[in-house]
Amino acid sequence: MMKKNSTKGYAVLGILFVLISVVVFAVPVPKTAAFWIAYGFTVIAFAAQIIIWKTAFGRGEALKSKFLGFPMIHIGIVYLAVQILVLAVFLCFPTLPPWSSVVACTVIAGTAAVCVIASDVGRGEIERVSEKVQKKVFYIKQLQADIEILTDAENDAATKTELQQLVEKVQFSDPMSNGQLADLEKRIAARIAELQSATDKTAIINELNLLLDERNRKCKIIKELLK
Repeated sequence: MMKKNSTKGYAVLGILFVLISVVVFAVPVPKTAAFWIAYGFTVIAFAAQIIIWKTAFGRGEALKSKFLGFPMIHIGIVYLAVQILVLAVFLCFPTLPPWSSVVACTVIAGTAAVCVIASDVGRGEIERVSEKVQKKVFYIKQLQADIEILTDAENDAATKTELQQLVEKVQFSDPMSNGQLADLEKRIAARIAELQSATDKTAIINELNLLLDERNRKCKIIKELLK
C-alpha cells in the first residue's frame, strides 16, 4: 500500500513539474539569468522530494517509523511550494539581478535541508527511546505470560488461585525495568522457572510475592532519584 501511494506521489510530482514548466515557458516575458537560476533550483526542489520521501518512508517496515516520517514530507512540500513561489517572482520581475536569485534560492534550499536533517535526527531519537522502553517493559510482560501458562496448567485449585493472585500482582507491578534491578529480576525469573517442577509451590509463590514487593519498592526509589 505504501509503495503504491509513493508511486502515485511521484506521478503527481512529475505532472506538477511538467505543468509548471509549460506555464513558465509559455508566459511571454524575457527569461533572464535570475529566472534560469530560480528554475534550476526549482528542478532541484522537485528532485529533492524523491530523496525526502525515500528517507521518510524507506527506514524499515514499521508503521510507527513511517508515521514519524510525515514531518519530513511536510517540510519537503513547504520547501517546494516556496521555491515555486520564488520562481514566479523572478519570472514576473525580470529586472531583478541574478545574485538576488542565487541568495534567495540558496537560503530556501539550505533552510529546508537543515529542517529535514533535524526532523530525521529527531525521528531516530524517538525510535531509539521507544525501542529502549519496549525492552524495559518486556521483562514484566514475559513474567506475566510465564505465570499465566503455569496457572492454566495447574490442577490444584488452591495453588491455581495463588498463581492467579500472583499474575494480578505482576500486572500491577511497575512495567519499567532498570539495570540496577537486574540481579533481583534474575532471582524472580529463576524462582518462576522452579515453579513448574516444585513440590511446595506455595512457598515459592510466597517468596515471589515478597520479591515483587521488593522490586516495586526499588523501582519507586529509582524513579524518585531520577527526577
